[in-house]
Amino acid sequence: MKYLMIITALTFLNIKGFCQRDLSNWSNASNENISVERLAGDTLTTSFLIQIRESVPLHYHAYHSEHAYILSGSGIFVLNGDTTLVSKGMYVFIPSESKHSVGVTSDEPMRVLSIQCPEFTGLDRIKVP
Repeated sequence: MKYLMIITALTFLNIKGFCQRDLSNWSNASNENISVERLAGDTLTTSFLIQIRESVPLHYHAYHSEHAYILSGSGIFVLNGDTTLVSKGMYVFIPSESKHSVGVTSDEPMRVLSIQCPEFTGLDRIKVP
């Protein structure tokens, strides 16, 4: 019975758009400063893989929060004027309306798993002069 329940749950997840992917060696061949690949999402959340070669300029999101997990690389992260070093394996929470940026300090690009809640459409990304 236990296995039947697990199979039923996995089947339901597949029907609802279950997403599974190995992120351990993900890399984007693009030479652009910032490359973004959407993984999955709905009206409640959106997940992205982001590769940063140099920096992400200071900006904020008016309506959503962001969870960032550093997959590789390192950099200097700024959140509301506070600066910290980030590197592979670190997690950063960015509340809505928080001004943030990152500058890459490693020879390799920084690769980030970004989960944004609610759904991110790009309309509330506001540049800070």
